[in-house]
Amino acid sequence: MRFDIPGLSKEDVKICVEDDVPVIRGERKKEEGKDGDDWWTSRSYSSYGTRLQFPDKCDKSRVKAEMKDGVLYISIPKTKVD
Repeated sequence: MRFDIPGLSKEDVKICVEDDVPVIRGERKKEEGKDGDDWWTSRSYSSYGTRLQFPDKCDKSRVKAEMKDGVLYISIPKTKVD
């Protein structure tokens, strides 16, 4: 699976499992300002969240996630069939 999450770093994104459902959350807070006679402040906040469903016959213990250049990759391997 691939998720484009531009502007968020690895530290901004959290992945967890709630009630056997994978949850992806991300948020970014940004504050800019200038001191002196001419001062201003700018704040922005953005958040992202989604819930997924594990596919049937997957190995949940081997799920891997990797964040690279604003893209989150999640690998969910299938279970082995004997």
